[in-house]
Amino acid sequence: MRTMDIARVEGGMALQKVAGVVRVYPSIWRGTVVDVGCRTRELETALKGRQVHYVGVDIDPSAEVVADLGERLPFDDGSVDVVTAFDVLEHTDDFHNAFSELCRVAREHVVITLPNAYEVRTRLRHLRGKPISQKYGLPVMRPSDRHRWFFSLDEARAFVRNSGREHGWRVVDERVLAGPNTQRIGRAVCRWPNLLGSTYLALLAPVG
Repeated sequence: MRTMDIARVEGGMALQKVAGVVRVYPSIWRGTVVDVGCRTRELETALKGRQVHYVGVDIDPSAEVVADLGERLPFDDGSVDVVTAFDVLEHTDDFHNAFSELCRVAREHVVITLPNAYEVRTRLRHLRGKPISQKYGLPVMRPSDRHRWFFSLDEARAFVRNSGREHGWRVVDERVLAGPNTQRIGRAVCRWPNLLGSTYLALLAPVG
């Protein structure tokens, strides 16, 4: 896999990171682009100036379409040109069904990023007795949302490849995104992705 250096990314889907994904795949953004888990709509900002119809989907009522990916997306089969899920699937209870929903509604491309919970920074926090992340911890107050899956980059890649094939999709490009302390050592990131890579990025297209 290739390493993509994108500004300084410190967790989450910062605008720099989303804009970097858009730059890496410049020719796919056309027609209707559905941004599942749109949150603060970084993708919409990154796509400004492109002739696309952007639709934000989220459980938050500020989105154009309010829906839960873990249940069912309110779109017909193959009705959307491009579907994105940036650091979203790990928030769902039913990871497998959520992935199948992305594949069901997309027509041309699915773009996915998944966090690597085995990255060295996460491991060091664990060794120091610090919370791995607020997204995985046990807060006193009940959180509105949290990560529900803890997996390595290799597991993310195997899941996307195999589940994609089951639904008639293939991975046409995949990359390791490096965190702020690993951007200058691309070869090392590719050699030890589970240790140094922060995110798995995959571009899928229909088989055939």
